[in-house]
Amino acid sequence: MTAQPVIPMLGALLSPTAAPTTTPAAAVSQSPFPSVSVSPEPTSDPIVSIEGVANALRDACGVDASITCRTVYNITHSDYLASGAEVFLGTPIKIALILLIALVIRALLHRFIRRATTRAASGRGIGPLRGLRSNTLLGAFGDPTILLERSRQRAGTVGSLLRSVTSIIIFGLAFLTILGELGINLAPIVASAGVLGIAVGFGAQNLVRDFLSGMFMLLEDQYGVGDVIDVGPVSGTVEAVSLRMTRLRDVEGTVWYVRNGEITRVGNKSQQWARTVLDVPLDYDTEVSAARRILARTADEMWKDDKWSSLILDEPEVWGMETMTADGYTLRMVVKTQPLKQWDVARELRERVRTALSGAGIELGTVQRSEVVVVDEEEETTAAEEEESPGGDLAGPAGPPGRGGAEDLPAPRIDPPAPGSSSTAGGSQVGSGSR
Repeated sequence: MTAQPVIPMLGALLSPTAAPTTTPAAAVSQSPFPSVSVSPEPTSDPIVSIEGVANALRDACGVDASITCRTVYNITHSDYLASGAEVFLGTPIKIALILLIALVIRALLHRFIRRATTRAASGRGIGPLRGLRSNTLLGAFGDPTILLERSRQRAGTVGSLLRSVTSIIIFGLAFLTILGELGINLAPIVASAGVLGIAVGFGAQNLVRDFLSGMFMLLEDQYGVGDVIDVGPVSGTVEAVSLRMTRLRDVEGTVWYVRNGEITRVGNKSQQWARTVLDVPLDYDTEVSAARRILARTADEMWKDDKWSSLILDEPEVWGMETMTADGYTLRMVVKTQPLKQWDVARELRERVRTALSGAGIELGTVQRSEVVVVDEEEETTAAEEEESPGGDLAGPAGPPGRGGAEDLPAPRIDPPAPGSSSTAGGSQVGSGSR
């Protein structure tokens, strides 16, 4: 009877399903730390705590929490204070930083532009600001102060243009960045600005064209203050140049204001060098070779003169016979001079050539032009009658009676002219003479 309960006990011990139920229970009951693995507290989990803090921070400051909002929330643990700090501290600080960075960049660029324009005004510029033609213009103006003033004005105009462009670009980008920080959608603003720009472009296209033409004119150094230019309808000395307008003064002293957008071509008489062209008219009785020698000798003497040698850049040349007419021919002589000095050289050269030719017994040729005058026969007859009328010279409303006044004059009588009379001038006249 004692063997029957032993067999079930052995079966229970050998059974694989019973082992985890009996053995761990005994082990747990015998372990010195029973509370570690049996009933864990959910509030003490670090992962759960971090997720809770992150959710609270996201609720207070949003998904992209700024440094200001996070700092205030970590200090106060208050959603209200954190969101208020983001509105009243975070956004103004960002705007202030954007403006500060824009001002610093603008100041650096303006300083660089100012230094570059200062160097250009003194003739030491580099790049596109060089090319003020200092050497040739110094010989043209003679006075270095005039050249310095010209360079200073041009460099100042270019510098002002560059500073304005950089300021507009920098502050425009800063303004768009600030609008983005304030949460404003930039797409409608950009579209509206584009439409407004197109409208302004159509409405003020002449003004825009003037400014663009003036900008390229200054950058390319087409002309400057002190240059003598020909812009088509007018020509004269440049007195002032701006982005919109050029002021000229012609030889008669008239001041012309020409818009830069209306200038389609420019003839500058002040760049690098000029040329005096002198055409000398001569009769066919004058030998060409003798006249050429006299002209060449006269120009050579002027070139070697100390007073004029600095203004003449190269040896004068006699090119030869330029034109031939029925009355004579012309010899052309050219002299290469400093810019703006061609007129002074031409005046002196004319005087010397006239003196040299007179000393050699050579007279200058004359060009005669025939002129045909057609007189109407009726007008001619009326003129002849007025000459024959007695007292006709005294006819008038103020003449006294009996003295040929208008009140006592009889009705005009037309008599045929006597044969051979000299009081008539004939039908048509053909005369020749010089004006």
